[in-house]
Amino acid sequence: MRLLFFLAVLPSILLAYRVLSYDRIEREPAGLLIKLFVLGALSCLPAGIIEGLGMGPINAIADSEIWVSRLTFLLLVPLAEEGCKYLALRTSRKSKEFNYTFDGIVYGTMVSLGFATLENVLYVLDAMTIEVAVMRGILSVPLHCTCGIFMGYYYGVARGLEVRRNVDEMRYAKFLMIFVPCLVHGIYDYSLDTDSSLVFFAGILFTVLIFVTASRQVRIASANDAPIMVSLSKLATPLPASMPSKGHTPPPPFSKLQ
Repeated sequence: MRLLFFLAVLPSILLAYRVLSYDRIEREPAGLLIKLFVLGALSCLPAGIIEGLGMGPINAIADSEIWVSRLTFLLLVPLAEEGCKYLALRTSRKSKEFNYTFDGIVYGTMVSLGFATLENVLYVLDAMTIEVAVMRGILSVPLHCTCGIFMGYYYGVARGLEVRRNVDEMRYAKFLMIFVPCLVHGIYDYSLDTDSSLVFFAGILFTVLIFVTASRQVRIASANDAPIMVSLSKLATPLPASMPSKGHTPPPPFSKLQ
């Protein structure tokens, strides 16, 4: 039991440490990180309720098992889980610590890994096998981390655009903040549920490649991290020259933001 629990939480610890190690300008307070991690874990509960309630309409309108699978894993599950993570993430919006673009990545990662940790513990202790712990540690937990990185990046970008009163690009960033994690999550879930070996292996390959892409984006965002605000008031306040900056963080894939 202890070994399985350790294996269930270890991937989240390693991934959190890796992402936090790139937050090099201004470290986030431990209390805020713990709060976001806990809220991410608690978001499992409403997500599970939404998924359970959503299965009724899906079974009513789908005329085959294939469509039940498509609607469940491409729409219902990603929207429920990423949507609940987003609500947990938004609790940091007015934090005075949220003053760098990379902070969004840190916050998104902590929320997603909180969700992934509780979900992983429940799955692993239910199955009671090392094989499940290892496979979920290799695939499922990094998948949630990937979604958190992309959600968090666009979260930071959107906050900066909001301060600069760039409404159109802010709305686009907020759209990508939900769309990209849901797309990634949906492709992964559906590939695991399909009977097609080709779709399964394509989905696994996609998961690996998108994790590599997210990891690269963490490095790029860290190397180009820049302050986005000093005030959360309605009036944008110019940043003092004393605030450290590494430049302007370039947008990640799936973005036309300038």
